Amino acid sequence: MFPFDTLIHIIGLFLAFIIGLSLGLLGSGGSAITVPVLVYFMGIAPTQAIPDSVFVVGVTSFAGALYNLLKRQVAWKPVLYLGIPSVIAALITRRFLVPLLPASLKFSSSIIINKDSYLMLLFAILLIVIARNMIRPGKIDASVVRSENIFPALIAGVIVGILIGLLGIGGGFLIVPVLVIYFSLDMKVAVGTSLWLITLNSLITFLVDTSHEVYSWNFLLIYTFLTVIGMIISWTIAKKIHSDKLKVIAGYVILVIGILVIVERVFRNR
Repeated sequence: MFPFDTLIHIIGLFLAFIIGLSLGLLGSGGSAITVPVLVYFMGIAPTQAIPDSVFVVGVTSFAGALYNLLKRQVAWKPVLYLGIPSVIAALITRRFLVPLLPASLKFSSSIIINKDSYLMLLFAILLIVIARNMIRPGKIDASVVRSENIFPALIAGVIVGILIGLLGIGGGFLIVPVLVIYFSLDMKVAVGTSLWLITLNSLITFLVDTSHEVYSWNFLLIYTFLTVIGMIISWTIAKKIHSDKLKVIAGYVILVIGILVIVERVFRNR
């Protein structure tokens, strides 16, 4: 039984709603903060938090994916083109790449960074990139490139799979623009389709990968339940608030988290 007995744990539980809200409203962003929340608020080691976050993000995205399916806001052709390469890349990453990661990186006799730290630093750098794209996104012109050009989509699928396998990030920040540009999808349909892709990638990777053990099923199910509630709440909020404003707010939150992770890890390794 996971002990939800401290203020920091309570804050971490509240942040579960934020994860669900972001995934539901934007089709991205929520998975980017799941690992930091599990590490810094719930006290789970990064190497364990990454596969656990894959489960949380996968189940939460599935709830949103079903909702969007009922609203007919899903395009299945992109799911095929992006889904197959991303799932394959995620499985290969978890099975072969992750076990090859060194236990520590030695830069000098006085600077040695362990696996947990360099994974979190890599994660933080990616958070800053995600935040920048959410705060100041480039203009998307879906008429420039047509859906016949699927090669960029396949490449994006592979990148998303690697991110899921290595860092537990769903990749929605990359999937949504690809769906809009290369498949000419409406933004709402792109979000619904993105959630299906994140669901397939996350849950298949979690179920097939047997190289890890769940930190605590009690904790994982409770936390996932709260993120799903956040997802459900997002369906009501989406009718009242423009997603572009929420995307900028989420971007700044992710930016702050990325900076704090870097500062914390730098000072920890001094």
